Amino acid sequence: MNSRSFFHTLLFIGLLTFNSCTTNNDSINHFESENKESYKYFEKGKVEKNVREKISYFNKALQTLRDKTDTLIPDILDYKIYYHVTLKEYDSTLYFSDSLINVAKAQKDSGYIAKGFYRKSTTFRALNQNEKQFENAYAAREIYLKIGDTANAGRRTVEMAIAQSQMTDYTGAQQTATEALEYLEEDDSEYLSSIYNTIATSYRSQGLYNDATNEWRNALKYASTTRDSLSNLNNIALALQDGKTYGEAIKIFENIVETSNRTDVKSRARFIDNLAYTKWLQDSSALVRDELLMAKEIRRKENDENGLLASYDHLSDYFRYKNTNLSKIYADSLLITAINTGSKTAQLNAIQKLIQLSPAKKLKDLSNRYIQLNDSIRSENIRAKNFFAKIRYDEEQKQREINDLEAQSALQKLETKQIQNQMIILSLGGLLVLVSGGFGFYYLRQKHKKEKIREAHHTESRISKKIHDELANDVYNVMSSMQTIVPSDMMDKLEHIYNRTRNISRENSSIPTGTYYLPHLLSTLSSTVPDEARLILRGENSINWSSLAPEKKIILYRVLQEIMINMKKHSNASLVAVIFSEEKNYLNINYSDNGMGASMKSLKTGNGILNMENRILSINGKLNFETEQGKGLKILIQVPL
Repeated sequence: MNSRSFFHTLLFIGLLTFNSCTTNNDSINHFESENKESYKYFEKGKVEKNVREKISYFNKALQTLRDKTDTLIPDILDYKIYYHVTLKEYDSTLYFSDSLINVAKAQKDSGYIAKGFYRKSTTFRALNQNEKQFENAYAAREIYLKIGDTANAGRRTVEMAIAQSQMTDYTGAQQTATEALEYLEEDDSEYLSSIYNTIATSYRSQGLYNDATNEWRNALKYASTTRDSLSNLNNIALALQDGKTYGEAIKIFENIVETSNRTDVKSRARFIDNLAYTKWLQDSSALVRDELLMAKEIRRKENDENGLLASYDHLSDYFRYKNTNLSKIYADSLLITAINTGSKTAQLNAIQKLIQLSPAKKLKDLSNRYIQLNDSIRSENIRAKNFFAKIRYDEEQKQREINDLEAQSALQKLETKQIQNQMIILSLGGLLVLVSGGFGFYYLRQKHKKEKIREAHHTESRISKKIHDELANDVYNVMSSMQTIVPSDMMDKLEHIYNRTRNISRENSSIPTGTYYLPHLLSTLSSTVPDEARLILRGENSINWSSLAPEKKIILYRVLQEIMINMKKHSNASLVAVIFSEEKNYLNINYSDNGMGASMKSLKTGNGILNMENRILSINGKLNFETEQGKGLKILIQVPL
């Protein structure tokens, strides 16, 4: 197996210049003095050589700043995050990245909000959490596009493509990388090199070796260091090797090996190994054993496990028809190293070799392992593609909804202006009577609605308690007394009745509307989802639940509970998403699943849907459905705050 392209270069963007706040107002001299002290510590931290001391100065600068609106705070936080990353203190970087986002939101500084998401993205990249890396890079990219910063938008798009490539979504990575080319200028050479590298990797994974070679040549044009140039040349030669253009590949490898004395030891071992292996592919009688073994030994001494994967792979192939036992030893070593590094692709390759080299009695076990691992890799690839597509879809859907709400808001403002002009003409006396009467009517009506909702909740709670304390317990006592004399099938029926009463009791139990409302709601949502399905929850912590009236909390809980129960009974969904957001004085809840869906006609005829609509209407909310047979279900719930 040929060595895969091993790197994607990611960059940290340059640190921003800093501005301090000044004022001539005598009434806030204390703040002015405080700001100067903070700025002094900040400047000391910037010039300090020791990283720990740097962070200590930044902490002192933050401690002396008591005004949380000071624009110096995002600057200090960004420096702290950067240096925590250099120390690999990733918990701290994530914490302070969230702090940076929150402070920037309070100060309405979009540039630093995007920077916070970018910092989180690079941290998740270091932790090899590619999904979260993509999600945060995407969030940063969208903000940069809104504020017109196309350069940084292009860089974040590159990082999105790299995350997709790392999760083997090569087609998606190619599309995203191509999109990044629209934003970057020619002088952004390192990111352009990374774009072409990603596109080339995608082409190679699809067997398009000529296209891959061309894209790596494009990446080579923008390589800024000798190491990057040699790596791109190495990848070009590997693509030529894949296309069986061995002569040209060997010339490139020989040139790389001659130049690689100035590179690190691991890279040199890689070039030596690739040259020897390509010579052997061209001529199976070529004397390349010593070079293959030398590269393997260098990698072993350097503890280069990824490099050893290639060495064991090449050595097993080399000895396949020369020494079967030795070939099997290297295949075993390949499998062990692949397990240690978590590389499922390398494990699959090793098992494939062992199937060819092992005795017949072991073939069944190896074949089963191969099938299971191959299925696992395929499932992961599908999941990765669906994940990235879902993030894009959700964000695009959210933006469309924002645009719709903004249009509605503009229309409402125009209508309000017209009404205000008409109201000015009315007499003050008539206006006072109208307003007073309307207010009184509205107050009484809302009071009546609240009382009805509370009474319904109390009634449900009483029924739940009565079912649990009396009916369910009575059924259980009957079961206990008849256990030894009643046939087992009859006992099963009684147990089924008992479980149904318990479920009815739980579904109508009391709902906490205070501090524990959100945990209780999330627990109900999670417990309702079948084991074979995946639930995605997002945005729940961004909602100010304490500002929501208890009656609205009860209605939302019951409606979401009904939706989830219907999903479990009827949809056969494998993916369920519930997204919370707060916009334009509305609490929005977007539910979606990939289940069976239904026709709108059949949906509207159900009592459950009618009950949900009546509940939402009772709190002046809106409930919209979007479904089609075989294409899942989407529900938008809007409740005024």
